[in-house]
This record gives sequence, C-alpha cells and structure tokens, in this order.
Amino acid sequence: MLLLAFALLGTAITLAVLCPRLFAAGRWHLFHPRAALTVWFGTFGVGVVTAFSGIALGIVSVESLRHAIPHTPGVTVSAAVWVAAGIAGLALAFLFTYSGSLQSLRPASHSHAVAYAREEHVGFTLVRFHSETPEAYAVPGRRPEIFVSSSMEQLLTAPQLQAVLAHEFAHLRHQHGLAMRIAQINALFLPGIRASRAFERATRLQIELAADDAAARQVGAAHLANALLVLAAATQDVAMTLRAERLSRKRWPAPGRRRVPQGLQAASQLR
Repeated sequence: MLLLAFALLGTAITLAVLCPRLFAAGRWHLFHPRAALTVWFGTFGVGVVTAFSGIALGIVSVESLRHAIPHTPGVTVSAAVWVAAGIAGLALAFLFTYSGSLQSLRPASHSHAVAYAREEHVGFTLVRFHSETPEAYAVPGRRPEIFVSSSMEQLLTAPQLQAVLAHEFAHLRHQHGLAMRIAQINALFLPGIRASRAFERATRLQIELAADDAAARQVGAAHLANALLVLAAATQDVAMTLRAERLSRKRWPAPGRRRVPQGLQAASQLR
C-alpha cells in the first residue's frame, strides 16, 4: 500500500511538470480552444486528486504498519509522510490566503471605473462607465457583471457591440475566470518551472479564443471579427488582428442556426 502511495505522488508530480509542456506544444489548441481547456484542466484536477490521495494513503499505510509492528524502521517513513501532509496543508493555506490577490479577467483599470448606468439582464448586470479607452470585460461573482466603456460604445456599431457582449458573456458562462485562477495558482506552486508560466500564458490565450468561438456561433463571426479589427486599429493591439484573421478561417453555423442568449439583446439598448 505504501508503494502505491509513492506511485500516486510520483504520478501527481509528473502531471504537474510535464503536462503543461506537452499541452502547450503545437498549434492544435489554437483551433480547438474549448477542447484544449477541457483536457488541460481535467488533467490538472486528476493531478490534485492523485496527490492528496497519495498523501492520505501513505499516512494510513504507515500508521497501520507502525501499530502492527512496534519499533519498526517505518517511523522514519511515517515522519516523511506526515511532513508531506504538512506541506500540503501549508499549500492549501497559501492558496486561500493569496488567491484573492491573483489577477482575474478584469483589467488593472477596473478599480478606477466609475459607472454611470447599471442595467439588469438575464445572467449578468451590464455596467456602463466613462473611459477614453475602448474596453469591455467580465467580472464573475454571485451576480456577474459585464463592464463596457463609453468609448467602446461610440467606436462600435450595435451588431459589433452585441458580439463583444457575447464574448464577455462566454467568459462568465464557461467559468473562464476560474480557469485563469487555476493556471496562476499552478504557476505560483511551480515558480522555477518555465512550463508552468507557459501554461499560464497559454490559458489566457485559450480562454480568449474559446470566448471568440462562442460569440461567433451566437451572433456571427463577421460582427466579432469587424469589432476586433476596429479595436485593433484604435488600440494598436496586434493580437486582436490575429484573432480576427483566425475567425475568418473557420466554418460557422448559418445565420438561421444562431441562438443569441436573451441577455445579449442588451446591445441594442446601448444606443
């Protein structure tokens, strides 16, 4: 049983070190971001469960051996297992203490946003705020919010604004904030491993591409691509141009098969 415990811990370490490197390789995840996120974080969950299962099994097996054979050399192994359990406890304490300071989907300017209108919609609250920077972002929580700046409203057409809202709504609906938080925690626990930082960067990219795909299916790829091109010209963000080009290379449902969530009809009220 003790060997199984060590095997579980070894598997967890292998998953933590090698999987981010393997999954971030190649270009397949650029065209299948939702599948990539599912595989990545499914593997992460398996690694966490495996690690704690190994620690628990090690404690049970060593304690059973120590009671069955008094004064066994297993005392040293027992101490090692309990040290591992202590490290796991410290890791959890660190997680709960510092997770609130990690970045989420909101930009650094969020703390300075002053809303001039709040509108309740199905699934989220639309918050409109004054800003010279064209930006929109989602803030998850008990009552999710989507923030849209005044300059964004002025810059885009109504269909383009609806596409941007669909993109932000996808972040909320598919728990992208949680995915980003997990990737950042993984990087904190493995600070010296380049793959963990690459995993964090890849996750940030994947959630943007996955939200693009969801919005394209709901309101049309052309509207979202046009919005990205307009924003790219206004902000000099090359990444938005590349995302727009990617949208033009994929096949999307016909207009008659699109299903726009009820809450996204809010775009027509921004004018």
